[in-house]
Amino acid sequence: MKKVLALVLTLLCMSTSMVGCSTPATESTFLPTEVENVSISIADVSPSGATVTIRDTNENSYVYGQWYKVEAERDGKWYDIKLLSEHYGFTEEGWIVGESDELDFDVDWSRLCGRLPEGRYRLLKEVKQQYIAVEFDITE
Repeated sequence: MKKVLALVLTLLCMSTSMVGCSTPATESTFLPTEVENVSISIADVSPSGATVTIRDTNENSYVYGQWYKVEAERDGKWYDIKLLSEHYGFTEEGWIVGESDELDFDVDWSRLCGRLPEGRYRLLKEVKQQYIAVEFDITE
């Protein structure tokens, strides 16, 4: 009986952790804005990550950090998604846009919240104390 109970509890915990990102936690407080001469796009989207491109055509381009945030859209509103751990961080390196005016980097959000289930999401990046965002879909 104890083995059956332990198995049921283990399966319950596993299923809860697998849908952690799909459960909106709180409504987002981040307000994305347009930053002059800066745009963001996303490609090669999968449930565990994507490739992000920032295009910055300013004469003196901004420096971009590793930080990003992924939010889920539910009923027309954006929500923070549950993270696998509250103890995480990003390194402090600064990325500079090259001569092509573009900065490409891979994002692996599975380390923060696991694989994203089907749905509508947005990724936010900080630029000069503002936030730019790109929306994307996860489909099976």
